[in-house]
Amino acid sequence: MLSDAVPYRITVLLFEGVEELDAVGPWETLRFWQELTERDVVVRTESIDGRPVRCSLGLTFTPDGAIDDGPRPDLLIHPGGAGVETLREDQTHLSRLRSLAADGTLLASVCNGSLVFAAAGLLAGLPATSHWSEIDGLVSRHPDVDVRTGARWVDTGQIVTSAGVAAGIDMALHLIDRLEGTDIARKVSHVLEYPWSPEASTTVSAGK
Repeated sequence: MLSDAVPYRITVLLFEGVEELDAVGPWETLRFWQELTERDVVVRTESIDGRPVRCSLGLTFTPDGAIDDGPRPDLLIHPGGAGVETLREDQTHLSRLRSLAADGTLLASVCNGSLVFAAAGLLAGLPATSHWSEIDGLVSRHPDVDVRTGARWVDTGQIVTSAGVAAGIDMALHLIDRLEGTDIARKVSHVLEYPWSPEASTTVSAGK
C-alpha cells in the first residue's frame, strides 16, 4: 500500500519502436488513478535520452523527460515493441534496470518487454509471461525463466509481467488494486469502460 507522506512516482518508459498501446494503455489507466485517488501519485513518460520517439506503428511521442533524470521511480512500466530487440542488447539499459530493482523500484513489463527483464537477469527462477507470439522465444532464449502461457499478468512481488498489448491495461488495474485497493481499481476501470474483475484475474505469484 502507498504511503501518505511522499509522492508515489510512476514512469512509463518510451523508446524507439515502442508499441503504442503497450505504453498508452497502462499510462492512461495509471493517469486516471492519479486523477481519482486522494493519494499523491505522479505519472510521467520518460525516454532513454528525453527526446521524442517514433513508435512501432508510426506515432511519435514526446516524453516528459529522460529516464535517468529526476528521482528514482517507485514503479517503472516497461512496454514492448520492435525496439525491444535493441534494448535487450543494450548493456547500459540492462544495468539501469538491475540498479532500479536493487534500489526497490517495482518493475512491470508489457508484451515482449519481459525479454528485456530476462536479458537483465531479473526473471531467473521466476514465473513470467509475454505476448503469445513471444512465448517460444522467451523459453528458448531464457530457459531459467518459468514461462507461463495464458496468463494476462504474472505478479511475483517486485517483478510483474503481462501478456501483449491490451493486457497491459489489465496489469495496470491489478497494480492499482495491489497498491491502493479494489474499490479505486474498479473506479478507474469504470471510467475506462474496460471490463475488469479481480475475481476473474489470472495473477500468478512466485512459487505457484
